[in-house]
Amino acid sequence: MNSLVEDLSSTKKRITIEVQAAEVEREIQKSLDEVKKKTRMAGFRPGKAPMSLIEKRYRKGVESEVLERLIPDYYADAVKTANLSPLTPPVVERRDYESRGDLKLVCWVEVRPNIEGLRYEGLPVKEVTVDVQEDEVQGQLKRIAISKSAYAPVDRPLRIDDLIVADLDVIGENKILTDQFIKVGSEMFPNDFYTPLLGLGRGESNTVSLSFPDDFHNAEFKGKTLTFKVTIKDVKDLSTPALDDEFAKDVGFDNFDALVQNVREGLLAMKKDRALKTQKGELVKSLVEKYDFEVPEGVLQTELDSLVRQMKTYEAYKSLPDEQLREKFRDEAVQSVKSMVILDIIGEKENVKVTEEELKNKLIQQAYTASVSPESLVQYYKTQEGALDMLKYSLFREKVVDIIYSMCDRGDVQASIAPAAEGSATPAVGSATPAEETGGQDKKEEEAQ
Repeated sequence: MNSLVEDLSSTKKRITIEVQAAEVEREIQKSLDEVKKKTRMAGFRPGKAPMSLIEKRYRKGVESEVLERLIPDYYADAVKTANLSPLTPPVVERRDYESRGDLKLVCWVEVRPNIEGLRYEGLPVKEVTVDVQEDEVQGQLKRIAISKSAYAPVDRPLRIDDLIVADLDVIGENKILTDQFIKVGSEMFPNDFYTPLLGLGRGESNTVSLSFPDDFHNAEFKGKTLTFKVTIKDVKDLSTPALDDEFAKDVGFDNFDALVQNVREGLLAMKKDRALKTQKGELVKSLVEKYDFEVPEGVLQTELDSLVRQMKTYEAYKSLPDEQLREKFRDEAVQSVKSMVILDIIGEKENVKVTEEELKNKLIQQAYTASVSPESLVQYYKTQEGALDMLKYSLFREKVVDIIYSMCDRGDVQASIAPAAEGSATPAVGSATPAEETGGQDKKEEEAQ
């Protein structure tokens, strides 16, 4: 076999492979011999049919099978000989072969560019200081208490955010909806539905008339003007437990002080981990900015496809044309591909490997986080083409970044916990401000913007 590599660009190569007829024919004859051993023909003992008959009947299929098997091997040998690192599958331009003749294959492939003088030892990274403030501890305690809240019946008029059990008589429709659980003020009904109900108590009724918009989520009501007789059968309030020793024992701690200490340590660990990730991200960013090289166009387009699909999951981007999103996020895609190239080169140089045990442990960790069994998670990954490979590659990148971080000139993450203010009391639970309640959603919307 002879191969020739032609430079189309620094990241795109044309490979020409030529194989003499004798070499191809030798492999075909081997396969024909195997076919002959297994073939039964009338008038001949098993495996004793003449080769001329075997060739006449089976040669065409055998040639196709042999070429499909040999071409990937020839391609791999050509890539290895030329010391190329392909980033995409080869695109075949020509494949010339006639029975008993020479084989010629011409293809092109995008390859990983070379980066001259790539150095990643001793990179500077800023020291990061993190601390945990008392208000953060109290906020987390409040969230834990709210997560343990439950609705309990109350003997008072209903108000916003109560949970009611009600019968709904749809007047004129000959329809009664019994024992409906409705959170007052929720999107289950338009706001005008709730106003006439405020102040009612158990056993009381009121009539509500309203028009439902054409795009209302309940197909049974949308576009209609209806009148309901609403009878309140029960009123329930969200009851949040007091933050005390008894509550701490319910969630697995000896006393309230032990719970508070655990929350403080958990918040500190979370902040330290976040700071560590920030430091590592800055290291990769500094390498991407330092080294300028051509980005393979096909790989870039694939990354843009992925980014556009991801952005389309945000409400702010759903209606925007794909081309507009591709232009908006092109620079981000370029940086992502450059980081991939750099980390791949460093990983290869440092001989980074991901073991099956490491992959298994990662799956177990993800399964625990998602509250599913590892077996079901593995099954899910198997149904998603390439998902396990992507998980393995993410582990590879993590290990490479860890190596870069271990070699950098850095200051450690400094951590501290602010002491509780003397005489401070735990705030009343269930009184989160609007900013606290909507903070996560606001942050996501900001990211989308």
